[in-house]
Amino acid sequence: MLRLLASAAFGVVIGSLLVTLLGNPDTGMPIFGVSITVFVIAVTVTRLASGLSASIPSPAAVQEARDARRLGRARIDSVRQTGTFINEQPVCDVDVTVMALTGEAWATTVRKIVPLTELPAYQSGVERDVVILLDGGPEVAFADGELSPAEIESLVVPPRSEVEMRPIPPGTRVDKGRRRGPLIGIGRRGRPLRLLVFALVAVLAAGAVVLPFREAAGLSLAAWSEGRWSVDMRRPDALLTAERSLEEAIGHDRVVSITVIPDAVIVNAPIRVGAIETDEWTYRAGRVSHDGPASGQPQVAEEQFSWSDVALERIWPAIEKASAQSGLPADGATVSIRRTTDTDLDSPTFNRSVEAPEMSFGLRDDYRDQFFRLDATGTDLRATG
Repeated sequence: MLRLLASAAFGVVIGSLLVTLLGNPDTGMPIFGVSITVFVIAVTVTRLASGLSASIPSPAAVQEARDARRLGRARIDSVRQTGTFINEQPVCDVDVTVMALTGEAWATTVRKIVPLTELPAYQSGVERDVVILLDGGPEVAFADGELSPAEIESLVVPPRSEVEMRPIPPGTRVDKGRRRGPLIGIGRRGRPLRLLVFALVAVLAAGAVVLPFREAAGLSLAAWSEGRWSVDMRRPDALLTAERSLEEAIGHDRVVSITVIPDAVIVNAPIRVGAIETDEWTYRAGRVSHDGPASGQPQVAEEQFSWSDVALERIWPAIEKASAQSGLPADGATVSIRRTTDTDLDSPTFNRSVEAPEMSFGLRDDYRDQFFRLDATGTDLRATG
């Protein structure tokens, strides 16, 4: 289970990095911080648990072995520190050779915590009583005082080289008279299937993190396929995606203004069709945010217009054309879309932005700049200064 948790945490780490790459660092980085911590802890605990599970038997398993008189004598052949410490006490691999009361003998290696104060009891050549947790071992637990002097005298532990080596299956433990392993084995035989399961869990976890940002992922993939490293919201496909998402979030298609910058689309939209009260909404990196009341409120409801009133797909071609004509770069150009001003002195809406919508943008470099206007149909491009 811990290994599955580690795989899921690793997937979340990858997903959070993708979310950050897609332009949402405020969301991606906190997720990354939590998931990398969980991953490190899960891996550390898994490594410790896999080595210590068999050597820390439950009291019930030890008592069952005592009751069944599964006892023996074990000689400590060598002790090696693993480099891991728990509560400042070393975790060691203890090589032992075991002679059971039944006359059966074997060699094995037990991984256990050896307190510094008990190191003399684990010197090479020391013999100690053990309980044998399962018939035939190899799992044993040190239990001094279980054998009588006569039993100790009758048990002669053979040289390690003369007995069968019986390794303890990694990651297993003895429980209720049976050897139990993890939900997913850790042996070599099941390694391909295990890796497949871990990879699948990681992919699903990464997908769950990225799923809310699937629009940004789609736009980024499209941009990468065209040789661009980032999404440009001024391009037709990205702008159409932003339009759909904003209309769905706002609940209608009426806006007072649209501002398109390379990485976002910002709109001022009435709280309902025909209302003067206007809120600001932003589409950035595949997400829509509601930013509250707009800083500038319209004076009349007639300032509203529909997305469909403007040929948004003509914005990028117009920017490219203006860049070619002026020799100025298109990078960073901001497009503003709003109704033009009523200049009829006799009109009740004189000096109000109630005429046909118009698109405007400016291009600049370090030495000069130039501004352009584009009619709502996207066919009439004019330089204005």
